Amino acid sequence: MDIPYREGLNRGRFETWTVKPEMDFLSVKQVHGTDIVGPETLPADADGIIVSWEEFKKPIAIKTADCLPIVIEGETGVVFIHAGWRGLADGILKKPEVHLIKPQRVFIGPSIHECCFEVSPDFKENFPDSPFFTKNEGKHFFNLQLEARRQLRTEFPNLLIEIAPVCTACRPEFHSWRRDKNQNRNWNMYIKG
Repeated sequence: MDIPYREGLNRGRFETWTVKPEMDFLSVKQVHGTDIVGPETLPADADGIIVSWEEFKKPIAIKTADCLPIVIEGETGVVFIHAGWRGLADGILKKPEVHLIKPQRVFIGPSIHECCFEVSPDFKENFPDSPFFTKNEGKHFFNLQLEARRQLRTEFPNLLIEIAPVCTACRPEFHSWRRDKNQNRNWNMYIKG
């Protein structure tokens, strides 16, 4: 299913599939870490792929089931990241590979939103400076998208950032670990435009 950018894309398009697409693509074995690798090192255990515009021949896939699929387009290339709360807390968006492409535009795809991302009271220790915690009827919630945007804007103040208004836990057409507790994943694809 297409998740459109409001302002269009520079060099590619973003799609989310609920089944593995029948196409040849680049992917990594995601491990909830912070490593970002190039096509020459695949296959690899990592949570991001960096590709120069010249090397961008195949689609890039990031699998999620509530985590954030983040496309970062830059002057020299693209980085596609799988960022769960661990990746955000450990600084995946601040990695040198992200700086390398000279970021211009970011799209955060379908992921769990604050309405469904309930956390324990001590979860705040992972993000001690974040203002994106709320409390509702005695329950604690966290906004991953706004935290990702804050981190990106701290590193790159002039970025254009768009967040898909789609909560994977609320919308049954998407796979959600929080909702379903199974191994099904959404296949987020960044495809040459």
